[in-house]
Amino acid sequence: PILSVLTQPWCWFSLLLLIVLLLVAAALVSRSRRHAEQMRNELPALPIRRERAHELTASAPFEALQALQERLAELQRHTPSDSTDARWLQSFRNDLRNVMDDLYWELSNGSAAQHEVLLERLGLEVERFERTVSQRLTATISGTTDHETLRRQLEQLRRSINR
Repeated sequence: PILSVLTQPWCWFSLLLLIVLLLVAAALVSRSRRHAEQMRNELPALPIRRERAHELTASAPFEALQALQERLAELQRHTPSDSTDARWLQSFRNDLRNVMDDLYWELSNGSAAQHEVLLERLGLEVERFERTVSQRLTATISGTTDHETLRRQLEQLRRSINR
């Protein structure tokens, strides 16, 4: 009885349709993963808001964070792309970018007086953060790197922005 069903044309058509659907689904999942990986490797550009963008980012703390971001990117370029260190560093860079975006939005939504207070407060935090990163991340980010300390310092920087 079961074998007689396999002799029917609709059964073969259904089986063929199922195989085609599985292949299309696999191709879509593969494409989605490739796109997600590509997006993960490319940090988004800073949000530009009219002509004030340069004015907002031309501050010592913001420029120091940008320089640090570039140093981390350079370190990542010299790390094997499939390593745990590279994935951790990419995640850390993404978190740093989020902090920079938070800073940008706080500056874009605040008054000139608020800018001064925020930038003054951040000057010390960014300096402390840079020092911690420089101490913890030397030439490599091997197993001796204290990831947790770096994450805590980044979170402290984020809290300073959002006070």
